[in-house]
Amino acid sequence: MTIGIILIVIAVAEFLLGLYFLLAYQRSQATTWYGLFCIAVSIYVGANGIGYLIENFFIAERFGWAGGLLTAVFILPFSYSFPVPKKRVSELLPLILWPVLAFVPVTLWTNLFLVDIGVISYRAGYQTAAGQFFWALLTVFSVYWSWAMINLFRWYAQSDGLHRLQLRLIIFGILVSLGVSIVFDIIYPLVTVSRLGYIGSMFSAIWLGFTSYILVRK
Repeated sequence: MTIGIILIVIAVAEFLLGLYFLLAYQRSQATTWYGLFCIAVSIYVGANGIGYLIENFFIAERFGWAGGLLTAVFILPFSYSFPVPKKRVSELLPLILWPVLAFVPVTLWTNLFLVDIGVISYRAGYQTAAGQFFWALLTVFSVYWSWAMINLFRWYAQSDGLHRLQLRLIIFGILVSLGVSIVFDIIYPLVTVSRLGYIGSMFSAIWLGFTSYILVRK
């Protein structure tokens, strides 16, 4: 119960942070995509929090995976827009729309990616049951995140001064937090019954706070 409440509080804070970048902060391509990315993370964390609060967790797991996919979808355009835009919004929209339309509804409302295995709650431990096309979902997630990281490393190699320092810190924060989330939210529940799915969600607060400070200070 306590873990669920903590995750819900974190998710609300992340959602408000996303709105801040979308509406209140000095807007740019980078802050717009980052705001959407924050909201995607809040969906993922909030779904995990709900999973610890309710008895039937399967809907929460579906929303958690959908939110996780959206983080990959929105980190890619952010990687093309920070520290300066490299592509127009019209060029980035197709990269965003097709996975959202093709994967999010299927994740939420069918068993093609995730199958209900009947575990009653996150508190009791849960294990991800892969559907027929689960690995297609995981492939899109992996390709988008890898693509975004390659972009960030490329801009880091080409930059200097303040932008180089900012990119170094952003890359470090992303790699640490993403690594923790992959281990505890993807790999571990695939191979065994997990009671540690909250760890990756809690790490997201450190990650977003760290990166947001860098963006605001730029």
